[in-house]
Amino acid sequence: MGPQTLDCRVPPVTSTPLALPARLLHATVPDALRGERLDVVALELLQPEVSRSRLQAWIKEGCLRVNQEVERRPGLVVESGWKLELLPPAPEVPEPGSPLEPGILFEDDVLAVLDKPAGLPMHGNSPGDARPSVATWLTARYGPGLPIVQGADRPGIVHRLDRDTSGVCVVARDPGVFADLMGQFADRSVQKHYLALCYGRPRFRSDRVDLRLMPDPQRPNRQRTTRSEAAHTRDAQTFWEVAELFEGFALIAVKPETGRRHQVRAHLAAIDLPVIGDPLYRAKNYGPGLLPEGAPQPERTLLHAWRLSFQHPLTGERKEYEAQLPEDFAALRNFLHAHCPPSVPLA
Repeated sequence: MGPQTLDCRVPPVTSTPLALPARLLHATVPDALRGERLDVVALELLQPEVSRSRLQAWIKEGCLRVNQEVERRPGLVVESGWKLELLPPAPEVPEPGSPLEPGILFEDDVLAVLDKPAGLPMHGNSPGDARPSVATWLTARYGPGLPIVQGADRPGIVHRLDRDTSGVCVVARDPGVFADLMGQFADRSVQKHYLALCYGRPRFRSDRVDLRLMPDPQRPNRQRTTRSEAAHTRDAQTFWEVAELFEGFALIAVKPETGRRHQVRAHLAAIDLPVIGDPLYRAKNYGPGLLPEGAPQPERTLLHAWRLSFQHPLTGERKEYEAQLPEDFAALRNFLHAHCPPSVPLA
């Protein structure tokens, strides 16, 4: 693959307006709840399907009215007969034409294949999270009838890409198709290929990482590689090969054989090829300061879901989709190609 200027944006279909309505919830405080805290009463009576802490945040933001007046004190003691009205924040949707708008590589009546931009999470961190996500975009585009097998906050979501990971993902619009795709991921018949820009020099042209993963007890948002087979560990295998070699860096093509959380990032860091820009998985002596002078500075982990192949659940046809490199990834890759040729080729 030689240096090139790549454009990953695919013009979206605009038949459905991208807007999600807010839902007004209301109730009257009964005698039995007189003297309780406002947040406790609102959670019980209005049942907004969020945590108490998120409801408290909504109250402080002015989303709750008491007797038609905005009330921002979650700990206010309530009286019987008070009228409560809660208008949760409307879920935010990536605006058309914005950097966070997903591209559409394919869509039909039962599924869609998206080009997810870096910076857009697949779904909120918890129920009631109104920030833009693939989930809010899907609901705005396709309506409220998407499969919610993985939770009401994850409509249509079949598999996940990390927030900062760009590239191909498939979503389901039909419950039967959702189940079929989940089965394909479970039996590992889905083929996934990633590209990663990494620090370091690979020892081989290609290899396979077979290291189990476990939650890091010191950092819960991080995975740790281990050879232990204890119950809290999970098997994980990743095949990788060098796509392009630079002086001190490499473009690595990765094929994960399993689909564990942070698998590609953790495995590459374990073999001293940490992904450039990754804040969690850094090998010793590597960091942003090692980029050459004048190089574009990444603002995210430079990992890209490049290709995805699966069997269409209705037609049985094997389909493969590819997402071109986004601008930030391509810019640093092209810079390294021009300024950091390898002094010694791999054996």
